[in-house]
Amino acid sequence: MRERISRVVATALSLVALSLAQPAQAETPVPSAASTCLDCHLGLDDDRLSPPARAFAEDVHAKRGLTCASCHGGDPTQDDVDLAHDRRKGFRGKPAPAEIPELCGSCHASATFMKRFNSSLRVDQLSEYRTSTHGKKLATGDVNVAQCASCHGAHGVLPVSDARSPVSSGRIAQTCNRCHGDATLMARYQLPSDAYVAYARSVHYEARRRGNLSAPTCNSCHGNHGAAAPEVDSVANVCGTCHAVFAETFNAGPHAKAFREAGLPGCVSCHDSHAILQPSESFLKPGPEYLCGNCHEAGSAEARTGAAILAEIEKLKAEKDAASTILRRARLAGMEVSQPMFELTKADEALTKVRTDVHLVSEETVREGAARGIVVAQASRRAGERAMRERDFRRKGLLVSLVFIAMMVAGLLLLIRSWGDLAEV
Repeated sequence: MRERISRVVATALSLVALSLAQPAQAETPVPSAASTCLDCHLGLDDDRLSPPARAFAEDVHAKRGLTCASCHGGDPTQDDVDLAHDRRKGFRGKPAPAEIPELCGSCHASATFMKRFNSSLRVDQLSEYRTSTHGKKLATGDVNVAQCASCHGAHGVLPVSDARSPVSSGRIAQTCNRCHGDATLMARYQLPSDAYVAYARSVHYEARRRGNLSAPTCNSCHGNHGAAAPEVDSVANVCGTCHAVFAETFNAGPHAKAFREAGLPGCVSCHDSHAILQPSESFLKPGPEYLCGNCHEAGSAEARTGAAILAEIEKLKAEKDAASTILRRARLAGMEVSQPMFELTKADEALTKVRTDVHLVSEETVREGAARGIVVAQASRRAGERAMRERDFRRKGLLVSLVFIAMMVAGLLLLIRSWGDLAEV
């Protein structure tokens, strides 16, 4: 027994000595799945293959731990190109346009997978895309329509919240215009190519230019992944998402029914769809911007109603402007007019209300609303006039006081001089 133990110990010691006598073998590093593809592609002098590798560094997918193989397949642990691109290991190369929605959807349509990153992320983009005009066209084999990479990009995909993203709120219109501003491409679908040019003249575009990012842009009305042109009978509902009060008054007025019967879309029949101008009284006044004349002949009952509504609005506006002018003058003169200026805001509100009530096409309703505003404006104007009269009275009193003081000073000077003359005598 002792001899057996001695032999085991001797054998172990000899193995240890042998291992120490031989140089250690360096371990062969296993290439990183996250970097092997990039290391190779970044070293290529190829304008097709190296730029995507450079862009991927900023990609939202790269920052979440996904790799090239997550989309392109293959074996990223291999240095050999053929082995890395082995189709038996799922290598698919560059996906065809028709394959991209399903490829992106393999992750983005999985609630289980997406919740690993953010539990609030939507997972219905693919199903929405299939209902869109783009998705339906792609399903028929038309690869010229937009798919995921057309808008989001392929390798430098940024979060929508990133201002640099082509689908961010501030850049989505320019992204849509890449296709919808292409006259040759749009001609294939009998669509206009000037939508962005028209939008750039609109009140919505101007609001966004001034920093109001809640103002509509393309996807506000057309949707995102389920993008489609609003149907004729849903236009007013789309506009009413933001302009709820206008939608209510329009639906309560005579035009809603008339437009439905004529097969006309609601709001855009008067306001246009993309080149939406700032509404003004000029829409009711014969001239270049006159809208009523598009349907109603001059001298008709409808045209007379429009003229009467315009007259009430202009009357209120004139009274409000007159009150505002004199109150500003009084304030600049140093008079206390804060209360009547505050009251005048009620006339502003009345003007806004009657402009909204135009959609009711009711002369009586507009007249009543304008009358309430006119009463407020006239009261504010009278307060301003009183303030100006008080200013004038103060100025006259100041002038009289200055004259009296001047006379007193002159008298004192004469008295002092007479004392001097007596002292010399």
